[in-house]
Amino acid sequence: MSKLNDQITPNDISYIIDNPWELTASEWELHDKKIRNNSLSDIQNRLKLTSEDGYSKIWKTINDEPIAILGGYKTGDKKYGTFFIASKHMKEHALKLSFDMRQILKEKSDDYKGYTLGLYSESEHPKQITWFRFLGFKYKPDENSGNARYFEYTSR
Repeated sequence: MSKLNDQITPNDISYIIDNPWELTASEWELHDKKIRNNSLSDIQNRLKLTSEDGYSKIWKTINDEPIAILGGYKTGDKKYGTFFIASKHMKEHALKLSFDMRQILKEKSDDYKGYTLGLYSESEHPKQITWFRFLGFKYKPDENSGNARYFEYTSR
């Protein structure tokens, strides 16, 4: 069981960084102590951007431990970027969170017609493309950057 809310604290971010889902640890390079400290600052900065013109959500366990944070922030005219970071609890809550994220994206799409939401992912998960397609993103290989694959969600 999990719950969704909008209040995200620095302690929530620290918990996820200190107890990452294996894919989050790899993608955000949390095995490196210096990068871990930068990740905390990076997520806090992205959350500030979401409060200006975007959205952010956090899922927590029934014991109030953070599962994952999803956020979207403006990057240009009719363009948004997104981020996702998850704790060790993601494994047991992945299905429910995936359906929740898909619903959130559909709802935001109604508010932002004609906008795009892009993200770069370095995830090593074998079903990465399938999962992003389930959420509503399209893989755009021409936009890849190094090891990062580019995915884009277009509202209609």
